[in-house]
Amino acid sequence: MDHRHASDPPPPWKAAGYRIQLAREADLPRLAEVERAAARQFPGRLIPPAQRAGVVPLAVLREARDEERLWVALSPAGLPVGFAVAGTCDGDAFLIELDVHPAHQCLGLGRALVARVVQWARTAGYAALALTTFASLPWNAPFYARLGFQALVPGACGPALAERLAAEARLGLRERVAMRLSLR
Repeated sequence: MDHRHASDPPPPWKAAGYRIQLAREADLPRLAEVERAAARQFPGRLIPPAQRAGVVPLAVLREARDEERLWVALSPAGLPVGFAVAGTCDGDAFLIELDVHPAHQCLGLGRALVARVVQWARTAGYAALALTTFASLPWNAPFYARLGFQALVPGACGPALAERLAAEARLGLRERVAMRLSLR
């Protein structure tokens, strides 16, 4: 996913002193605020007010951290300002959540976090990485498309991925799409 050459300057996040690493226990309580701040960037027509406060449960984060499938973007001060959590769905790797605090966006941290998830998925032997996202927002489906993900038509989704989309619709999330990146 990183197509830079050795002579290219470092990405903005690295040049500014940010780092990407596996999450530590101390990072976990801070991730909810990152997620809530990122959710405030979405238009109300896509996320109902009741869902804006929802976050990945601490137990899910802790399990992902214990299984080394939760990464954080740390600010130069060492505080978490972004995170990505991965799991599985229909036999593929699955990006459960990706968030970067708005005050730290546009540095390439989201791209770097996705790259870590892709690296994990390849190392684990998955054929693909799937996710669900908003179809029309520039920092959602179009962002993932630039990274090589392809939108799936509903019939191309496996049963668990189709159920994820249906569950998101039941929660009131609108304009959702499933996407998949082939890793082979």
